[in-house]
Amino acid sequence: MIEMVQYLLNNPDILVKVKEGSASLIGVNEEQLTAIKDVFFGESIVPKARFWK
Repeated sequence: MIEMVQYLLNNPDILVKVKEGSASLIGVNEEQLTAIKDVFFGESIVPKARFWK
């Protein structure tokens, strides 16, 4: 999985094709694919800090 993420970081054109569904990632299951898409294209996975007075 780490190697796949590194590959996608080095090949952003492939990442776009994966997002569009015109390319697939061999050896990556659906759960991993969902996680990869969430990290690269989803909303921030780190909760935003909220400050109250």
